[in-house]
Amino acid sequence: MAAPSTSPTPREAQPTVVAAGEGEPRWYRDRLVDLRLTGAETGDRISLVEVVMPAGSSTPLHRQQFDDETLYVLDGSLTVHLDGEETVAGAGAVVFIPRETPHALLATEATRMLIFGLPAGQERYFRALSVPAPGRELPPPPTAEPHPAAAIAMQQTAFLNGVELLGDPPFAAAA
Repeated sequence: MAAPSTSPTPREAQPTVVAAGEGEPRWYRDRLVDLRLTGAETGDRISLVEVVMPAGSSTPLHRQQFDDETLYVLDGSLTVHLDGEETVAGAGAVVFIPRETPHALLATEATRMLIFGLPAGQERYFRALSVPAPGRELPPPPTAEPHPAAAIAMQQTAFLNGVELLGDPPFAAAA
């Protein structure tokens, strides 16, 4: 996410109800992200993103500079790498990741989770690195290897949106 706003007039939080099926579904890499609650509605206090990861999907090792992240696993199972330690988080697990903590995720089976960002801003990261999804399904598999410059563009875009990519996934089974 971008650095916290320095505007003298912060956004005002709005009472908000997001019904089932509402949000902003997007394809991010091999997963579906649904921007359910954004800083625009909450005065940048909190964001809520629903993520569906296929089995074997992983994140690079990364950390958020400005926001704390809390994951709630709805379905499936993740191996969570937190600052060098790994643990398994199954359905019903809650994972708190303080800002600046290096972490990565590996979906050991198809997984659906909620990501709470405090303060809001993760939606800007996901929006900057994704495309609108035509529906609420996973994207099709890639048909070609990404261009080498794509990794540089992702690194720069992530950094401009408050996420520092630290390296490849630390999991032995991750590709």
